[in-house]
Amino acid sequence: MNRTHKRIAGVLFWIAMSVVTMAAIARVDSPTDPDADHSHRTPLVRFLSTRPTRITAIDLSGRLRQYDPVFRMDATGDYRQVGHVVDRTPDPSLPSTEPPSVTIAWYDSGLAADEVQWVQYHNDGRLEDVAKLMLPEQKRERIRQQLAEAIRLYGDEFSQAFQPLVQQSIQQSLPVIESELKRSIARHRGDIDALAKRWNDEVVRERLIPLAREEIMPIVKEHGRPTAEKIGQQIWERASLWRFGWRAVYDRTPLPEQNLLNEEWQRFVQKDVGPVLERNMDEIVATVQKILVETAANPVVRGELADVASDIAQDPEAQQLVKVILQETLVENQRLRQVWSDVWQSEEARRAIDLASRRMEPVLRNIGDELFGTQDEGIDPAFALVLRNQIFGKDRRWIIASPRQDGRGDSADRVIPVSDQWMAYPIVYLAEKDAQ
Repeated sequence: MNRTHKRIAGVLFWIAMSVVTMAAIARVDSPTDPDADHSHRTPLVRFLSTRPTRITAIDLSGRLRQYDPVFRMDATGDYRQVGHVVDRTPDPSLPSTEPPSVTIAWYDSGLAADEVQWVQYHNDGRLEDVAKLMLPEQKRERIRQQLAEAIRLYGDEFSQAFQPLVQQSIQQSLPVIESELKRSIARHRGDIDALAKRWNDEVVRERLIPLAREEIMPIVKEHGRPTAEKIGQQIWERASLWRFGWRAVYDRTPLPEQNLLNEEWQRFVQKDVGPVLERNMDEIVATVQKILVETAANPVVRGELADVASDIAQDPEAQQLVKVILQETLVENQRLRQVWSDVWQSEEARRAIDLASRRMEPVLRNIGDELFGTQDEGIDPAFALVLRNQIFGKDRRWIIASPRQDGRGDSADRVIPVSDQWMAYPIVYLAEKDAQ
């Protein structure tokens, strides 16, 4: 058989297959019983045997593109595709200020297109969407139970194996971190001084000093004044103007012995002021506590200090400086890397890691089966959706159609809003589920 004969045979084969397929569709979709229930037909047969109607709707998001599918949930709770986006006006490559309209091909014979309402969903492939898709509540609970059981069985062994390593890492790292932190601060002393000067001008003078004058000083006067006056009176009663006076005069004379006034002041502080303060120490402490408590409870003080702390924390120059210092101290610190390398590549660390690997391997394999599927049962459907979304850029936009509660609608009601609820991309079976 030459190449021409092979081509003719191939064409005849596909013509015969087409005739058989159309005959089967004709038998399934027999016009002799127009009221028959065709829900038993597979989605592929329904698609081939139904003449689609076309409707136009407003895409409020502007995201829909050609071939984006339309799904509808059937009575069994499974989704099936009942349409798709044919085109979009205006062209998505052209700028437009108005919401675009889309044309949808609708091929569900059980429900008219003007009897449904539309909601669109999207999956942009964010990590949050992947986590929701691959880790639903039931799967998260199963994984949590497996990990909890493993920790219950082997937690003490892990603690005994890894605790010495963690302690060694911390003990040997702290001196290295402290040393490098001091060096980094010294290298950036000029930047730190410049920031401190700017903060002093902008924060201390303009905000903290007025705050202290207007809010804190009245509190100090209210609680501290009685105690200060009482202590001052007691000290004044013990002070001798005569002893201070003649010593001050004597210090100004040309006599040989000088500094009598300072000596008298030192004696007065030690012999007279000290005992007075000691006798009133409980009252002083109580007064200070009252001042601190009321100052801390003052809403103006708290709000201003919080704003000051927030402003300093959000200062771009301060953030950059802290980032550089931490990067030099922790990330680029070669001595710190060497410490951790020595600890975690030691023979003791190898034994601990080998122990954890032997204990956790069955658990991790089970978790892998939960997430990705097994050789016997195939790829997990959720993981398959993630692969299609992340690698091929598929299944990113879809529409869910549901029967309208108020009956038929007109063209003015045909809008496709975006749902504020998350939803996984529907899994559609091209064959009947019991035939799989």
